[in-house]
Amino acid sequence: MKTHLKYTAAALALGLGFTGLSGAVMAEHHGKAAIEAAVMSPERKDDEKARDADRKPAEVLAFAGLEPGMVVLDINSGGGYYSEILARAVGDDGMVYAHNGPVYWAFVKDEIAKRYEGRFDNVELIHGDSEAVDLPEGSVDLAIMVLAYHDYYFQHEARATPQADVPAALMSFRKALKPEGKIVIIDHVGPAGADAEAMNKLHRIDPALVKKQMMEAGFTLAAESDLLANADDDPNSSPFAPEIRGKTNRFIHLYKKAM
Repeated sequence: MKTHLKYTAAALALGLGFTGLSGAVMAEHHGKAAIEAAVMSPERKDDEKARDADRKPAEVLAFAGLEPGMVVLDINSGGGYYSEILARAVGDDGMVYAHNGPVYWAFVKDEIAKRYEGRFDNVELIHGDSEAVDLPEGSVDLAIMVLAYHDYYFQHEARATPQADVPAALMSFRKALKPEGKIVIIDHVGPAGADAEAMNKLHRIDPALVKKQMMEAGFTLAAESDLLANADDDPNSSPFAPEIRGKTNRFIHLYKKAM
């Protein structure tokens, strides 16, 4: 992985060195090249590659501004679809915290370590009794949360309370982020004004609620993307229904840590 990413970066520099591009533009191109190499890796599982067309990981991570060398927090990373791509893209000089809260950990704890053992030295599994993380203050460049925010309202025996302490979780992410740190949130669009009961049932969330809670936690909305939008999706339907699974109407928010 390290050799491949270095070669990609070197080839890109040779191709663009004579154009007079700014450092910021060069970094953007470097980041996209590393992301594309990570997504195209022949070592990824075939069943996960098959999901790329619907999940668009290369485009999502380019939107997030991912670059080699970053420290990334993958919030409720589940089975590791994104964590593995992130680990390859940030390279040996970067790091990925593959986080799982108590509910997600209950589902993956028996198998998840096998995914990384002997394959990635830059991935650290973290989990705890709550959704909050305990990471060094100002240590994370980028956090992502993919199809997981609504599960703060999912009632499960692994959680001590019916719902997660969302403000505490969000504040812990803010603390972990660097001053210029960013967090990307992707989730299934739910009906406007959906309450906790509806979110528990539907596994969807109102984007307006996410914006409100994030702003209250000290974040500013920097950008939105319709990359994963689907106007034909019914916000009151199950995202697990065979005809819509993987193709739901999903919002993408990019937040920055407010100073």
